[in-house]
Amino acid sequence: MKKACCTLLCAVSLAATSSSVLAAEVTIESSTMLGISRLDVPGAAKENLLPTTEFLGLTANNLADGNLSLHFYGWGRADLADNSYNNDKTAGSLTYGYLQYRFNQANANARAGRLFVREGIVNEQIDGISARADLPMGFGLSAFGGATVHTSHISGENSDGKGDSLYGGRASYRYKGLLELGVSGVYESDAPTLVTRTAGDYRRVGGDVWLTPTHKIDVIGHSSYNTETDKFAEHSYLLNFKPTEQLVLTGEFNQLRDQSYLYSWTMFSGAALNPNHKSSSVGVKASYTVNNNLELAADFKHYKREFDSANRFGGDVRVNYKDNSVRGGIGYHYLDAGADFALSGNPSASYHEVRCYAMHDSKSYFAAIDLLGDFFKDKIYNENSAWEASASLGYHITPAVALSGDVSYGRNPRFTEEAKALLRLTYNYTTVGGKK
Repeated sequence: MKKACCTLLCAVSLAATSSSVLAAEVTIESSTMLGISRLDVPGAAKENLLPTTEFLGLTANNLADGNLSLHFYGWGRADLADNSYNNDKTAGSLTYGYLQYRFNQANANARAGRLFVREGIVNEQIDGISARADLPMGFGLSAFGGATVHTSHISGENSDGKGDSLYGGRASYRYKGLLELGVSGVYESDAPTLVTRTAGDYRRVGGDVWLTPTHKIDVIGHSSYNTETDKFAEHSYLLNFKPTEQLVLTGEFNQLRDQSYLYSWTMFSGAALNPNHKSSSVGVKASYTVNNNLELAADFKHYKREFDSANRFGGDVRVNYKDNSVRGGIGYHYLDAGADFALSGNPSASYHEVRCYAMHDSKSYFAAIDLLGDFFKDKIYNENSAWEASASLGYHITPAVALSGDVSYGRNPRFTEEAKALLRLTYNYTTVGGKK
């Protein structure tokens, strides 16, 4: 039924716009990729993988009276050799496909189709409708509703952990360009049973804030509360402070109570974890622009779980030349983690990470090289490190068409040796009123 509704919505969208699409501003984005790799895992049969994937996007603006637009994006995959994922030779999904109408008053708009809703604490994908508008005196209101989108399969489960329908909305107040406060909520009906709970409804409410008392300070964050578990689900806050034009200081705090946030416990279905556990992180970062060609950055983050903790710290040097057509960088980070932090059974989860990269863009071609290495404090499957070197080269056949290829080679604990290649054809085309 839900697939039929989605198909109907898309068909209505295309039919509604077909008469005016010739006069619209139309943008088409296409990316076709052929992956080439060979898996040689000890104890398993060798596999040759040739997945071909197509990503296709279309945007048509200025339809009907000029306020209507159509937005579409989706992908499809076909395996030309062994199966690259699960047991399916082909797969695909409509990421979004909706009509949007912008009204001439109150900064209002309405959308219908498959769409993403990001309002306050809400970050959902639905087959349905959404609408928002600004109200007098700085107030605002938005609402959405529809069927949940089922696009994934969890091994060992007959459900993806999602319910039948989703509804919610947000009310907000904005004071000039200094402050915005919001309250929002989301309701999901008939979330199915997975591991830790019986089927039931999922309700989450919360608030969000955006504050910028001066041009040097910016605060953004939100908190949400699960009314079914009677516990806070999430806290997420970010502070940016810019004491000078060259220096930016950032602080962040995040806390997640897994079952209250992922109510159906989808992410940890079958795992030997306590869903009532919470995890948190506190981090700081400093970024300093020395001049137009050089930027320095350093960061530190502390992670805490109920059963262990970890610290990650390091820095990056980024450079660019010739009006940003040549870019590069080098970075080092170290994760100092307790033995139980990674849930891997290894003596330690600590490792050093080193990365070095360079990129170049021109009107005719583009190229990049990337070196990444992880060096473990203790061996994993008798390996001291995991590293990969990759290079890419592309050519603009026309301003709208580019052909590129990527190759990579590396070693890691899972694969003694791993070699991969990728061919990519991209197409970007825009017409206005039938003219390119």
